[in-house]
Amino acid sequence: MKTAGWGARLRALLLVAAMLLLSVGLTLWRHNGSGYLTGFWDNASQTLVFGRMLQMQQDQSSPGGFMGVYTEDWSDDSNRTMYRDNTPVTPDQFHAYTHQSGLQGTALGLLNKVYSVFEDDGAARETLLYTTNSVLFYLVTLLVCWGVRRGMGNLAALAWLAAAVFAPWPQRGMKDLYWCLWTWLLPALAGLALCAAVRRGRPLGRYLAAVFAACLLRCMCGFEFISVFLILCEMPLVWCWARDLCSGRPAAAWLGRMVRTGLAAVGGVAAALAVWFAQGWLYFGTAARSWQNLTAAVTSRVSLTDGVVGDVTVGQVLYRYLVEVREPLLQFGPVTVTLWPLTAAVAAAFVLCAAVLAARHRRASPVLVPAALCWALSFAAPLSWMVLSKVHAYVHLHLVPMLWHFAYVPCSCALLAFLVSRAVRELVRPAADSI
Repeated sequence: MKTAGWGARLRALLLVAAMLLLSVGLTLWRHNGSGYLTGFWDNASQTLVFGRMLQMQQDQSSPGGFMGVYTEDWSDDSNRTMYRDNTPVTPDQFHAYTHQSGLQGTALGLLNKVYSVFEDDGAARETLLYTTNSVLFYLVTLLVCWGVRRGMGNLAALAWLAAAVFAPWPQRGMKDLYWCLWTWLLPALAGLALCAAVRRGRPLGRYLAAVFAACLLRCMCGFEFISVFLILCEMPLVWCWARDLCSGRPAAAWLGRMVRTGLAAVGGVAAALAVWFAQGWLYFGTAARSWQNLTAAVTSRVSLTDGVVGDVTVGQVLYRYLVEVREPLLQFGPVTVTLWPLTAAVAAAFVLCAAVLAARHRRASPVLVPAALCWALSFAAPLSWMVLSKVHAYVHLHLVPMLWHFAYVPCSCALLAFLVSRAVRELVRPAADSI
């Protein structure tokens, strides 16, 4: 038994090593480490990270460990120039940004210090940091694809990967030092790992802890879009529940697992809020001032009903992103795919698969119901933020379209491959085998 356990660990290690090599290859192929060849997504927000890295590079600090800038304007790109030139600064020049914990600033600041041991040029270190973020995004994406492969097959996993490789928004955004897109996938990855543990009969304690840690880490890098990540965390469990229910297998236990997973995820969010509150206490000197800062940051972004924060309605936000904004979500050379053509293609795949299964006298529900539920959840995930934070969503046209990639676009591509391949398999299977 001990030998078998070590064998499994070795195979897992080799698999991750292979994925890491592939991630490096994809990063180099797609030039994701270059700000010139693939562009930037939200360069203004990165200013806060450059300020924090410059502070740590010069062995300075401020209470709370927040990110910040050395200029009066929060989005002033001068901070990036100062980082690249290693411009001398003094602690009193630093303006802390206290509206989030800023874990990414501290983590990248430490990594920047490591890179500075063998690379003095700030521009070269910047490229190394972009490359690191891109490699991590591909690595986490490949791990998610491995989980998708177990539920939908190889073609679906490849389609999910293609949805990252040929998507303009993630291609620009994966390098971003502020958003760290790879952390957006961690809750979904934790949910997939929990489902795999159930299948293998393993205790779920450590996997629920992974869900907690994934949500904690993501929130310490920013609470924006948190509703999206909480939904993605539950999607793998919904798939497993619906599959077992429609297949006639016991499924009630999955409902309890969903509840425990949700509690672990919300616990991670609560822990991140506690850390942020403690940081604010250190920075402002009083708990009351820290609480005021925290609640002001939250209420400036979140609105549960129309008119609470601004005059924008939920209907206006949804109309903007469902009708007015027609950003390309996938791009294959000169050919681009937007939201509704992609949706129509997946809907057609559902109809095709249902028709083939009916013609071959196969039960359709174990195939179509899990797929439909997960597709609906992947669509609801980005919409949840548009509803929860309508004003923030309405004005941030340069940010919100990215939410379609977490995970409506990759989920749609995976389901397209899954449904079409299932229909083709049924068509080529001898009739006697499908009775």
